[in-house]
Amino acid sequence: MYLVEVFFSYDLTQAKQPTSLPTNQDAVGLINQIIEQWRYNGQIIGREFPIFYDEIDKTRGFHLRVICPEQQSLLPYYNNEHVNRTLIAAADAGLFLHQISLVAEDLNSNISHQHESPSWQILYTTHLHTCSPLFSGDEFLPMPLYQTLREHSALSMDLIKWQENWQACDQLQMNGAVLEQQALQQISDLDSPLSKHGYHLCQEITEATKIPTYYYLYHLGSRDHKQEKQRKCPRCGQDWLLEKLLFNLFHFKCDRCRLVSNLSWYDEIETNKN
Repeated sequence: MYLVEVFFSYDLTQAKQPTSLPTNQDAVGLINQIIEQWRYNGQIIGREFPIFYDEIDKTRGFHLRVICPEQQSLLPYYNNEHVNRTLIAAADAGLFLHQISLVAEDLNSNISHQHESPSWQILYTTHLHTCSPLFSGDEFLPMPLYQTLREHSALSMDLIKWQENWQACDQLQMNGAVLEQQALQQISDLDSPLSKHGYHLCQEITEATKIPTYYYLYHLGSRDHKQEKQRKCPRCGQDWLLEKLLFNLFHFKCDRCRLVSNLSWYDEIETNKN
């Protein structure tokens, strides 16, 4: 991913409604609306974006620093209708997208999928991930949402909201201080509201992209290695243990139900000890 600096020029004399943007704080509010739509479209990653007031060549305005999946993520070509609508509203108020500058590649982040459409994909995230929750099934790299879901803005936004909920539950169960069991149930039980939501999203994504989309079902359970490997697909009850570990992460895969899962990490620790 890439660190990108965006500059919005701010000139009330060019506003179609000059009195509609009387303060800098209102301008920041409009920028935040643009940020929100960029984020739901997958053009920027994360949840915190510093904004500061400055000048470029005597042009007053606001600097914004963001992380993008690709160098070209903020090009108008990748905008969806909601992004364009917020940019137009900002311009009507005298706030213009003036300049986009690539600062550097972020060496502490994931490399995005940049090839042709994969043969399959996986809905996957953790509390540590700040990338797209949609991964290529061929090389397991995060796929920028605007590449495939730009024309499905409601689905893309729903996907980001699901990711936020999943990551919150994962953080709670990893911390182990409060609501650990409740959070674990949400991400590891296929019948939980969160898992049902994610599984339904996979079906919607499959229909929208024509790419088979699998749901990752987190598992934390038995310390018995033999018992763990005998687990059946929780949806169809059939065998789904893989002969070979997939992406050094997935031990189970059901092509009928489009599910992937892992061995309990308790089990992996004991196996590594032996």
